[in-house]
Amino acid sequence: MRNFITTSIPYVNDSPHIGHIYEFIIADIFARYKRLKGEEVFFQSGTDENGIKMVKSAEEKGRNVKEYVDEKYTEFYALKEKFNLSFDKFIRTTSEEHKLGVYKFWDLCKNDIYTGYYKGYYCISCESYYEESEAPDFICPIHKKKLEKFEEKNYFFKLTKYLDEVKKLIEEDKIKIYPIEKKIEILNILREGKIKDLSISRDAQRSKGWGIPVKNDNSQVIYVWFDALLNYLTGLGFGSDDESLFEKFWNKGIVYHFIGKDIVKFHAIYWPAMLLSAKIKVPENIIVHYHITIEGEKMSKTLGNVISPQDFLNKYPYEAVRFYLAHQPIFSDWDFSWNHFNEVYEGILKKDLANLILRIFGILKKAHFTEIDLDKNYLQEEIVNILKSFENEFKKFEFNSAYNKSLELVRKLNQLIDYKKIWESKDIEDFSTLVNGLLTILQIYEPLLPETINKIKEKLESKDNKFINKKITFSPFYR
Repeated sequence: MRNFITTSIPYVNDSPHIGHIYEFIIADIFARYKRLKGEEVFFQSGTDENGIKMVKSAEEKGRNVKEYVDEKYTEFYALKEKFNLSFDKFIRTTSEEHKLGVYKFWDLCKNDIYTGYYKGYYCISCESYYEESEAPDFICPIHKKKLEKFEEKNYFFKLTKYLDEVKKLIEEDKIKIYPIEKKIEILNILREGKIKDLSISRDAQRSKGWGIPVKNDNSQVIYVWFDALLNYLTGLGFGSDDESLFEKFWNKGIVYHFIGKDIVKFHAIYWPAMLLSAKIKVPENIIVHYHITIEGEKMSKTLGNVISPQDFLNKYPYEAVRFYLAHQPIFSDWDFSWNHFNEVYEGILKKDLANLILRIFGILKKAHFTEIDLDKNYLQEEIVNILKSFENEFKKFEFNSAYNKSLELVRKLNQLIDYKKIWESKDIEDFSTLVNGLLTILQIYEPLLPETINKIKEKLESKDNKFINKKITFSPFYR
């Protein structure tokens, strides 16, 4: 099985925050899970660097646009190493490779592109026009900012031509949207019949020339969403001299897009329609995570409550951050607080999981067995059932639920050690059960805590279904 796994690409108009690292980490966990299953994976992210928003942000800070964008790109790319993210590609939409792919795609859609005049209200923050009926108070419904009125000549894409086909693909689950509430939401939008053709360019003068120029028309730059969505193809080499990755992972693979709930319409309506026009396969899966509030408040610079990835690293090891974020609900809004983070860190990661691993290695170090037969496991059925429950939740992208179910095994093994006083035992079945439980926990938590689990696994040895007790020492991953 071939899997193409992507995150949305964040705008680089500002520094990374908790929402960005959350999406990166849950997608990374899924990519690592698939690799551990022996499946081929290409995992991609990147930065969205075009659009009027970039120009405005740089101007507000008195900066050169390119220098500002380069600086912010560096901040986002640095998260790869800081949080051990296994990206195979991190694309920039200002790169030449991306531009070539965008032009090829534009040509494939040329029969569905025409010129016209757009008159409406524009939100720079979400780079979208709004009809008066959509924002009667002239305030962006997402960003709560005043809309700007524009009238200009643009290129348009015949979006309406493909809406029925997009609706059918979603209804038949050929494009699966998770959770089902978001599928229903998109189908309702499509059934309302209010969607119009999409303006896919912007006046170059208004955009200060920042963006990808429309082919053979320097008076226009390509609309940032039309160009940004194409990163999913250009990152695989689409439009280059070597399209082998595009052929392997897009055309012959299964696509998984991880995105936030505020950009579902772009991914579930605009994107499939664009692909249908270009006669390219549509994505099979769109996984929509919800939003994070900070101690009951919306994250805001004005409130001074923005949490950056570095804020976490200043207080905790990066694997603690991965652990915490994976244990939060993906398909509902959730609230972050430092108190809650510390409760999960101290109570679950340290007290339950890390302490169990320490206890098991401590018991094995004192055991007189040099080999432990793994077939003598009296919790086999329970371990299998817990693993099955974990797998079922994981396949539904309910990562928090999956890991909460795996904690049943952690607690069960801790209880078993206490109840049977295994540190005093000379019964091989006790040790077989303990080691089987340990190996299952390592299997479950490797996508989440890859560095620590790999360090442990490197020290372990099994042969002919026997665990070789090398009496190793485990160094905890917390400080």
